[in-house]
Amino acid sequence: MIRAAFRLLVGGYRELPRPVWILFLIQVVLRGGDFVFPFLTLFLTRKLGLDGAAAGFWITANVASGLLGTLAAGKVSDHLGRKRVFAACMVGTGLLTAVCGFLPPSMLIPRILVLAAFFQGSMKPVILATIMDVCAQDQRKEAFSLSYLGANLGVAIGPMFAGFLFEHHLAWVFFGDSLALSMALCLLLWLIPEGGAPALPEAEEEAEGSALRAFLARPVLVVFCVISLLVSFAYGQTGFGLTLYTSERFGAQGAALFGFLMSLNAVVVLGTTALLTRLTRRLSGPATMGLGTTLFAAGFGMLAFRLGRTGLVLSTLVWTLGEVLFATNTGAYLGDHTPRNFRGRFQSIREMMSSSGRLLSPLVFGAVITRAGVRASWLATALVALACTGGFALLHRWEGRTAQPGLEGDLP
Repeated sequence: MIRAAFRLLVGGYRELPRPVWILFLIQVVLRGGDFVFPFLTLFLTRKLGLDGAAAGFWITANVASGLLGTLAAGKVSDHLGRKRVFAACMVGTGLLTAVCGFLPPSMLIPRILVLAAFFQGSMKPVILATIMDVCAQDQRKEAFSLSYLGANLGVAIGPMFAGFLFEHHLAWVFFGDSLALSMALCLLLWLIPEGGAPALPEAEEEAEGSALRAFLARPVLVVFCVISLLVSFAYGQTGFGLTLYTSERFGAQGAALFGFLMSLNAVVVLGTTALLTRLTRRLSGPATMGLGTTLFAAGFGMLAFRLGRTGLVLSTLVWTLGEVLFATNTGAYLGDHTPRNFRGRFQSIREMMSSSGRLLSPLVFGAVITRAGVRASWLATALVALACTGGFALLHRWEGRTAQPGLEGDLP
């Protein structure tokens, strides 16, 4: 029985190529050692004494710099190769964060970190494109699931150390980040080969022309990326509207309760990713992601009501399961519809659109909260998630049509 349960949980991962497992370890190290950027707001306000508006400016500047890096890395990695671009991003981020460790707290540090954010933002599309390179089409769902699991495992570990260092050894927040990048760089240089892509289906053969033209020529991908933007827009409420909800309902205890819910989210992600990936392996990408956004709509919709602690826990469990189903399928779906020579750039386009959704979320929902209240904002969030489910139903229908001979063309 134990052996059967083990096969159910990790059976799909065992057959993955060795580079995917190395990328898993790199993700654990990178996210576990990401000390600086999660604590940047606290550094700006507590160590530099900035007010909320000034701190918000620097946070936005970091996000914008990361978006530029995302866009640049996709194009450069398609031309120069993933490994050397990934290595350059790690070196750039590591050197800049290490410099900050030698400096006393001053406004020079946030300026340097804006540059570091450019290199850090460049890493994600390169990682995702590398997974596309080294995996056959039928392995990608498990491969992206394992990568997602590694990132969340690192996030579950890192903040504990970073919080201690922030309070007692501030310089080592920067040095620790740089050290983690150095360790990940060694794994990359020693253990990850350059290239080595398996045989590809026709849909992934090289395409001619510009990346934008190739992207727009694939309406399925255009619709998918628009839906991804809306999903990120709705999911942004978990870091914004949920804080306000717990504060409004529970007063001074709200912050601690929010922290507990975020820890619960991480535990559920770690505990269910392998199982859900295994259970949904025969479903199409749109069907699985549509199931995920349906769970988003249910979990977020619960927050339109006046919930107690038990209700908040149940809501978090529901939308976290939706997060796992969505996040573990996005990279595989994009990879299945991407020409080989545009993998990095198409990943950059999707990441740019998703990041735009995260940026817009607090602005739009903040206005909704001001006018109608926090619970009304969650009703609006649930409706957005439900609209995403409709979009994935459209993609699922389209895939079913194109799978039949003679049915080609644009989306219905």
